[in-house]
Amino acid sequence: MKVLITATSFSEVTKEPEERLTEAGHEVIHNPYGRPMTAEELAPVLEGVDACGAGVDDFSAPALTRVDRLKVIVKHGAGVDNIDIAECTRRGIVVANVPGANAEAVADMSFALMLAVARQIPLGDRTTKAGEWVNTYGVDVHGATLGLLGMGRIGKAAARRGKGFDMRVLVYDPYFDEEFADEQGVERAESIEQVMREADFVSVHMPLNQETHGIIDAEKIALMKPTAILVNTARGAIVDEEALADALEEGRIFGAGLDVYAAEPPAGSRLIRCERTVTIPHNSSNTTGALLAMGNGVTDAILAVFSGGRPQHCVNQEIYEAR
Repeated sequence: MKVLITATSFSEVTKEPEERLTEAGHEVIHNPYGRPMTAEELAPVLEGVDACGAGVDDFSAPALTRVDRLKVIVKHGAGVDNIDIAECTRRGIVVANVPGANAEAVADMSFALMLAVARQIPLGDRTTKAGEWVNTYGVDVHGATLGLLGMGRIGKAAARRGKGFDMRVLVYDPYFDEEFADEQGVERAESIEQVMREADFVSVHMPLNQETHGIIDAEKIALMKPTAILVNTARGAIVDEEALADALEEGRIFGAGLDVYAAEPPAGSRLIRCERTVTIPHNSSNTTGALLAMGNGVTDAILAVFSGGRPQHCVNQEIYEAR
């Protein structure tokens, strides 16, 4: 079988997941561009491929027009918003992911961004290295209110970290986990608006879908405290980036920490030019442990399909029901 790996970080830290595929007798080929591919770039590369370990490339319907042998697409991560699930199902392509494999790493990064913005660490680093001695002034993290939008695996991991900082943790999620909240001392918010009004730090951990696209809009951002910080390690399109840039440029919120953007890379985005904004290139998952877990999860799912089985985290289960 021929396996295409488009996720550029699949073999960056450890070769184990790829070696398992080759030891099983399969041919592994890699993303020829070294970056996320467009649908037009992906379409010819997918021709003749049996399985794909997907990154954040555009797996919309145009990318699938030339598939002839593709049996399974496994997302190297959790979010499958870049994959046209309906089109894959129509074509009989199994879609799977590896949820939870990177949860702790992403939660770590959400706190790294909070601290970096709150204490102006990049500014202090930059000026000190330039030979200057500049006092930087920040906002307190300890004892503050942490507002979480989303209570999945990553949101829960972030909540545990918040309690470690003696923070009040306020969470909005339509599927609120009462048992977890009781165990951790987490409060339930009745609305996103409540979180935006009351939180000192708002951290986004929602999946991107039709309901959440642009949900953090100008009206919600306007509810934030002038000392508040917005952190997004989920998906860029959940936040109205123009509205966020307006708030930052006008000083209506303290700052933002961003790992994700509506367009990646975010060339020309106003956000990367805003002061008191820390921006990193969508690499919250890039730790040794997370990459090994995600890579092995991708390999496990591909080998399961090749052997006639079902991957542990199949997104379009209806394929098996139809069969």
